[in-house]
Amino acid sequence: MKSKFDVKVLSVQEIHELPDGWSGDDYKSIMELADFDDWDKIEESELKDYTIMTLQELDPEEAAAIVLGYKFQGLLTKGQIHNLVFEMMEENLWEEYQNISYHKELFNCAVMMKWAFPKKFPQTDAVKCVLEVNAYNQIGTNMLHNADKSLIARLIANGMNDHSVINRLFDDQVLNGPFPEAEHIVWQFDSEIQPEKTKFTIFSSWYWLRQMDDISNYTAETFSDQTNLR
Repeated sequence: MKSKFDVKVLSVQEIHELPDGWSGDDYKSIMELADFDDWDKIEESELKDYTIMTLQELDPEEAAAIVLGYKFQGLLTKGQIHNLVFEMMEENLWEEYQNISYHKELFNCAVMMKWAFPKKFPQTDAVKCVLEVNAYNQIGTNMLHNADKSLIARLIANGMNDHSVINRLFDDQVLNGPFPEAEHIVWQFDSEIQPEKTKFTIFSSWYWLRQMDDISNYTAETFSDQTNLR
């Protein structure tokens, strides 16, 4: 069952890294892979800086191979990683790589390499989009209170025209479901539930959300893949 929603676009902001894109455990693992001694004795507040300094002791290509190898262990071969090392110096792989399930982590890898070698790697750019959503009925309210990425991606798609990338590539998933690709279109989101509305803070790439920069408000009629909420 579809429900109707009023959607207000509160802000669309360019960002250059994701909240919690890298954790303390990630930093420690990178340093260990780069053969940095005593990585386990570093204060939590200094882990990022030490990781960057550790990578800077290496050639950019070697450092990138370590970072990519860590994030994509078991997913990419050494040959694929070797190719990506050189591609990521020139291209926005977080938008261009054909496997969209890798986009978020390719972005995080690009962020790390930009920190370590700012003159060698392109500027990273992603999107933080904040929506305020009101439901027309209780079913819609339940969807908002239990929102998943399929609902968020459909709410976004409903605001954009047929020429947007989401609607061109996934029109059937948006209209009829299921929509497993939403997991990789919406990189992450936070929700703030209020009595009469819900605010979503959504992180993704310009590749998916570019049209949202020109939209202020709209009405969406859509649903979630969670069948008990439809």
